[in-house]
Order: sequence, then structure tokens, then C-alpha cells
Amino acid sequence: MTGFTVAQTEYHKEVAARRDAEAEVTRLRVQLSGQAARLTAMSAEDRRRDMMEQMSKDLSENLHGLERDVSKLKVERDMTLAEVEELSGNKDS
Repeated sequence: MTGFTVAQTEYHKEVAARRDAEAEVTRLRVQLSGQAARLTAMSAEDRRRDMMEQMSKDLSENLHGLERDVSKLKVERDMTLAEVEELSGNKDS
């Protein structure tokens, strides 16, 4: 009977240890899931920031190109106005 009691006590200890281990594994899985969610959110934020930086760079480059084109058009306009004035002056004389 003593052997049976000892075996029963060991069995209950092993069952309790197994439950504790399963609880710890479950806790760690939940923690890992939370960390994975945070990493995903951080990764999404990094991608969004990178995309915004790229868009800002593209817009800046486009703005410089447009400013250059506007300057060229102003020069062409001024030259055309000068030619028209010259032709108008030549026609009057």
C-alpha cells in the first residue's frame, strides 16, 4: 500500500508539473503572438514612413523640374515679346 501511495504522489506531482509546463507554454505563445503583432505594426509603420519619404523625394524632384520648365517658358515668352515689339517697331517705321 505504501508503494501505491508513493506512486500516486509522484503521479500527482508529474501531472501538476505538466499542467504548469503547459500553462507556461500557453503564456509564452500569447507573449510571442503579441510581439509578432507589434513587429508587424512596426514593420507597417516603417513601410509607410519609407513610402512617405519616397513620395516626398519624388514631389521635390517634380517641383524642381517644373520650376526649371517655368523658367524656360518665361525666357521664351520674354524673347517672343521682344521679337514682337521689334517687328511692331519695324512695321511702324
